[in-house]
Amino acid sequence: MINQGCKSTLVVLFLQTLKKREMMRDRLDIADSIIVLKSNLDTTARVSEWAQLMGYACPKKFSRKFRCYHAIRPQTCLKYVRLKSILKALRDENISNYEIARKHGIPDEIALNKFIKYHLHCSPTEVKHMPQNRLERKIENFGSKVR
Repeated sequence: MINQGCKSTLVVLFLQTLKKREMMRDRLDIADSIIVLKSNLDTTARVSEWAQLMGYACPKKFSRKFRCYHAIRPQTCLKYVRLKSILKALRDENISNYEIARKHGIPDEIALNKFIKYHLHCSPTEVKHMPQNRLERKIENFGSKVR
């Protein structure tokens, strides 16, 4: 006969197993991860947030599966997707740098300036006025780190 303490432990373990199985069913396909990221750039600043969007409780597991499928680290891909979207917004949209920053999950225009300067070695204003072929070379140089 099983005592009361063992029964409660077994019940807890059983419920945890059910919860894990339920969470696994709610996961999105890893092949759709970049599409999910692009549609949620305003709320996704970290891989852990991206993993939660994809239905993973553990960011490490998401990172492992992402890297196996896409052959790049999710953090690098996150930066690349965000940078491409920011550059498109800077060149095409007639909105302030602050609005662009907020739209991409960056706190303000100062942080946007630092982000672009760190990755492309130029300011957002320079990006706006840069010839298209030069901008494409800069993106390609950054993108070579991604591939």
